[in-house]
Amino acid sequence: MNIKIKIPWTFKCILTLVYAGIIYWESSRDTSFVSLPYHTDKLVHFAEFGLLCLMTCWSLSFLRAGNKGVYKIILAIGVTSLYGMSDEFHQLFTPNRSVDVFDWLADTAGAVAAGFLWQTITHKLQTKEKVLAMEKTQINM
Repeated sequence: MNIKIKIPWTFKCILTLVYAGIIYWESSRDTSFVSLPYHTDKLVHFAEFGLLCLMTCWSLSFLRAGNKGVYKIILAIGVTSLYGMSDEFHQLFTPNRSVDVFDWLADTAGAVAAGFLWQTITHKLQTKEKVLAMEKTQINM
């Protein structure tokens, strides 16, 4: 039995915006008391902006952009990268925080990896749905 749960587009967008707000709030905090091993913060940036890109892809999944979903993924990666850039700019005005272009590159790399992951997962699911649909509509002779 194949059950599909439809989640309203507005709910997807609200969850994505809430997560983006959490990123903004966290980058507004002083982290001078947190000690991480060298360059571990890049992994954190990669993961948090990768998740943001996945959520953005999920929010944009309602769009009909021709036959290829790659346009939506490129849009999601671009939006996530721009948000990472604005996050670094925002940290310029936050005490005890620094602006680092490598943080932004880690944000963008996380978004690109998440975009490829989204493309892979959705392609496999669409292929599976097509195979199931073809099995259901076999012609008996």
